[in-house]
Amino acid sequence: MSYIKYIKIIVPKKLLNEVEDILKEHNAYSISIIEPLKTSIKDGVIITCNAKTNDAEKIVIKLRKMGIGEKGYGSINIMPANITFSCRDEGLASSKLSPLELYYKATSMVKLSKDVIIKIVLASVMGVIGLIEHNIPTLIGAMIIAPLVDTVMASAIGNVIREKKLVYKGMKKEIICTLIVIACAFLLGILFDIPKPIITTYLHENTLLLSAIIAIIAGVSGGMSIASGKDYEIIGVTIDVSILIPALLVGLALSTQDIALIYTTFVFLIINIILLDIGGYVGLKYKLWNHR
Repeated sequence: MSYIKYIKIIVPKKLLNEVEDILKEHNAYSISIIEPLKTSIKDGVIITCNAKTNDAEKIVIKLRKMGIGEKGYGSINIMPANITFSCRDEGLASSKLSPLELYYKATSMVKLSKDVIIKIVLASVMGVIGLIEHNIPTLIGAMIIAPLVDTVMASAIGNVIREKKLVYKGMKKEIICTLIVIACAFLLGILFDIPKPIITTYLHENTLLLSAIIAIIAGVSGGMSIASGKDYEIIGVTIDVSILIPALLVGLALSTQDIALIYTTFVFLIINIILLDIGGYVGLKYKLWNHR
């Protein structure tokens, strides 16, 4: 059963036609337009309508893209149109986030703050030390610190809900964060004069294959956890394994100036990132499809 949402929108009068087109495009009905004497914004009109839950979410996303709901630029209110409803069907006891909730979650994931950059630098330093010393607890600590899980999951969410801007922003953050890790590892590699055997230890055929399997599993698990609305920090450690260590190895390989080693580590990193993105997409898609 599809439950109905009641939507109330206050917008500047100049945007009325554009908003009305969006409502009709997404199957809204019982559309009413009121031009009150006074609203919370200058020259504002009130639009009310009903729409199915899925359509209502798409409408809100489109309106937010126009800037509606921002300070001084109108407002959007959405609520159940029916008086009685099933708690589970309305999502209050649901085991998944709606596409709209995923959208807002992803918009916070793609933000690159100073704190994120500092954590990445600290994780990179700790990770290099862990690789040099073959110290597993230190490597795990680096992965816990590194906030890299959001970079993968944001673009995966963008792909699932078909929001190209989210995909691009997620990929942009992913590239920036990866480059920061590589740069830190490169500088530390030069500083400590890292010998090649330390790097090649992590590049055996079995190690590369197992790493690829871990990347897929981590991506799928991360996608399912996020779509379920659950905390994914533990899964995030596994995701960080598939980005942090390969990126560190690229930086260390660059410090050796060994072309073959640089090529191998770079391919290793790219494959892991692609597999993580694919895994995240599959996990999100499965969870959303399985709970329709």
